[in-house]
Amino acid sequence: MAGKPLILLANDDGIDSPGLEAAAEALLSTADILVAAPKFQQTASGRALQGPPEAIFEPRALNVTGTNLAAWCLDASPATTVRHALQCLCTERWPDMLVSGINYGENLGTNVSASGTVGAAIQAAIWGIRAMAVSFEVPYEFHYTHGDVDWSGAKDALERAVRQLLVTIWPEDVDIIKVDIPDSVDRTTPWRVCRQSREPGWWGFVPDARFDTPVGETIGRRGPRPGKSGQPCDDLTALHHMKEVAVTPLSLDMSSRVCLEEIHELL
Repeated sequence: MAGKPLILLANDDGIDSPGLEAAAEALLSTADILVAAPKFQQTASGRALQGPPEAIFEPRALNVTGTNLAAWCLDASPATTVRHALQCLCTERWPDMLVSGINYGENLGTNVSASGTVGAAIQAAIWGIRAMAVSFEVPYEFHYTHGDVDWSGAKDALERAVRQLLVTIWPEDVDIIKVDIPDSVDRTTPWRVCRQSREPGWWGFVPDARFDTPVGETIGRRGPRPGKSGQPCDDLTALHHMKEVAVTPLSLDMSSRVCLEEIHELL
């Protein structure tokens, strides 16, 4: 429809993810949608720029509530998929926003650097596009599979967030807005703007660890780590303990907020 903004829709769970379809359904009335997603599951790939040199975009049929969407998949990481999409699929029209998700599993705290969902958003932000990384709290066993999930509350939250964020001017140094949605979400669920926790939302515990312990024996455990805690205004506390929608502004600038003179003195 003429006059609608264009949203580039990506993810890290792959083109066949029900979460991707749920996101498309949520956004359909708000924007024109171009889908570009990895061909396969790419959870926890971060912002890796990987993919076979011969990989090309493959068209995929994606019908959402009777509407045929332009959809493509690439045998590559989420960040590579977004980078390639911006240059190969967006030559005639530049996206107004990128939405990455809806991801199976929350991306909290220090897990943001491991998240392929966030990695796709970072890649778009590098190209000057406002980006959202949207994740939904699900059982841990669904983090790497497409489990059966009720997406209705997450779809409603995504639609509300995008409607607001498409028409507002973002503050300087806010390149990505990360939205983590609790599994209990409904229209009465509070929203909290918060900082990223310094603890991981999920961390890997190796039981009876030895030099010959296989990597596959690592067990995912919910953060924070033993002896650590989240802070009252961070994303981990908001989602895990308060069961609120955690909205976290992120910057491409990963520099420490320390006064640079203090580092100069160390040298």
